[in-house]
Formats: sequence, C-alpha cells, structure tokens
Amino acid sequence: MFRYTLIVLLLLGARAAIAQDNIWVVANVSESSLAFTKADVRTLFMNNSYTQGMGLHPVAMAPGNRSRSIFNAKIITLPESRIQSYWAQMRFSSRMTPPKEFGTLEAMLAYIANNKGAVGYVPAETELPEHLTVIYKSL
Repeated sequence: MFRYTLIVLLLLGARAAIAQDNIWVVANVSESSLAFTKADVRTLFMNNSYTQGMGLHPVAMAPGNRSRSIFNAKIITLPESRIQSYWAQMRFSSRMTPPKEFGTLEAMLAYIANNKGAVGYVPAETELPEHLTVIYKSL
C-alpha cells in the first residue's frame, strides 16, 4: 500500500512539474477562436512590425523570470543573451522596440486585461481573467 501511495504522489508531482514548464500565450482580443502556431508567436514577439497590422502588441516578463526563461527556450528558441543583443541592435538602428516588460505576473495580467490587443505569456494552468483568450499552448 505504501508503494502504491508513493507512486501516485510521484506521478502527481511529475504532472505538476510538467505543467509548470508549459506556457500559455494569452491575448485581450474580441475573437475568442483566434489561434496561433509556435512560429506565429515567435514572429509576434520578435518582430513588432508584424503585429502592427493585426492590432496586437506583445508584452513580456522581465529577464530572470522563470516564465520568460521557459518561453525563450520553448518558443523563441534563443538564449536570453541573444535576445538582448537582438533588441539592442533593433533599438540602435531605430527599427523596432522590444515588448514592454513586467516584473510580476499579476502586473502583466492586469495590463493585458486592461489593454485591447495586448498579448503575453503565462505559466500553463494560470487562472485568467474571464475575457482573456488563450491563443497558443506550448507542449
């Protein structure tokens, strides 16, 4: 009986750990059936001129945040240093500016909830305000 209980607890713990390593991309949009691919999300966050025609503007967590690290690894597929270098080049050349950054998940969710077209990422299974739409789920 002890072994069975231990196995069940380990499996539940593994499931929670896996959920923590997944990301949802959420948006404040009126179209609740909007769905993005991984490539769409990557382009949205790395090329804000792409988003202007769609009325979307991405926001991000500040560097050092676990959700940002997971998002960068799974979606952007670049290390933080390369992303920072990219945005430094874009700012220097006056071509683009990086997404607005937030220090806490709560601050980012509040911003997204209050700004039409705002798009951000959150840990999977995050309780969302009612009018936000999940447009992408990482695996």
